Amino acid sequence: MDISIDDLADTLAEELAGYSQEVTDDLKREVKQTAKEMVTQLKATSPFDSGDYASGWTSTTESEGRNTVQVRVYNRKKPTLTHLLENGHAKVNGGRVEGKAHIGPAEQAAEKRLENKVVVMVK
Repeated sequence: MDISIDDLADTLAEELAGYSQEVTDDLKREVKQTAKEMVTQLKATSPFDSGDYASGWTSTTESEGRNTVQVRVYNRKKPTLTHLLENGHAKVNGGRVEGKAHIGPAEQAAEKRLENKVVVMVK
């Protein structure tokens, strides 16, 4: 069977494009899954008073293209408290309330999980 160089190049290009899209789709799926895992971690580690803040964590896909995905993790019930609870704040009558780091550690853990998943996928 004879195959021309042009046909070989076209066939290789098609196969590589298919593989590239497959990897991209897998990566997008992993990004969404990692965001869900981060939400679970935030619900477990957030300061708990009435429960509204801790239960308010969610994620949403902001945009998704052929080769990209943007997922946002946020607190839908008490969004204005995130900075205050993470970093602490001044009290009305003086003094300070210490912050409880929960967003930063969850973000770092999610980043590490996603990095590990990508390494496994690429191998």
